[in-house]
Amino acid sequence: MSDVRALLKAKRQEVRISHPYAAYSASGQLRCTVCGTAVKHAEAWEGHLGSKGHRTGVMRLKEEEKRRQAEEEARRVEEERAAAKRKAEDEEEDADEEGGEEGRQAKRQRTEEKEEEGSSRPGGFPADFFSDPSRAPPVRDDDEDEDAGDEGGAAAEPAKPKTVIDEEWEAFQKTVLTASEDAAIETKEKYERATVFAEPELVSTTEGMPADAEGAGPTERDEKLSEEEERQRKMQEERELIMDRLLEEERAQEEADSRVTLLKGRLDMLKKQRELAKSKKART
Repeated sequence: MSDVRALLKAKRQEVRISHPYAAYSASGQLRCTVCGTAVKHAEAWEGHLGSKGHRTGVMRLKEEEKRRQAEEEARRVEEERAAAKRKAEDEEEDADEEGGEEGRQAKRQRTEEKEEEGSSRPGGFPADFFSDPSRAPPVRDDDEDEDAGDEGGAAAEPAKPKTVIDEEWEAFQKTVLTASEDAAIETKEKYERATVFAEPELVSTTEGMPADAEGAGPTERDEKLSEEEERQRKMQEERELIMDRLLEEERAQEEADSRVTLLKGRLDMLKKQRELAKSKKART
């Protein structure tokens, strides 16, 4: 029995798991870097990989990696955009310097416009003019200004005289388009007011579905696969239990051997003390 335990111990020491999530401590203990838990022996590593806790940890690790990559990508895009903006500004400055006095004036004008945009609001007031921001006038969008400008321009423009084509188009709309719309509305009202009576009929829910034999095939295969997986899982658990028991027996045997060795040492020491006492007594 001791030879079997020694062989098992030597085999466990020889087998080392090579996996991205596997690591060994200084004492040779196998550990999972994702879960941070210790695995008793190499044979239990596959079972640990299939556990729910390990799968959840791997999914969480992958999500963190994706999030980190997305943040790095966003940071890289922002840096590229800022670099492109700086490059465009440098090119504008170079063009202004090459343009002489006109270029410097254009540069000064752009700087003043940027300062005005940063220090003023769209309503014409400075940013800190109102102590209570709720009393500030509402901000008008550019779209509203454009709409107002379009309306004002349309009101200011005089009405153009209608041509023959415009008159014909209006007559076509009145005779064709309006008539079709009225007919559609009338038809809709008729259908809404209509009431339909019919005898109840039984509808088979199996129509359009595959035959029972064909439909039962995948289910039976799934059941067979699930039974096979369940059988393999039970066998794996039994093997792990057997290995755990062997490990416990080996540990208990080693402790018993160490105790026996210690007791033998004490017994030898007592025998020597007795012999010394007898020899002293015989001399006296």
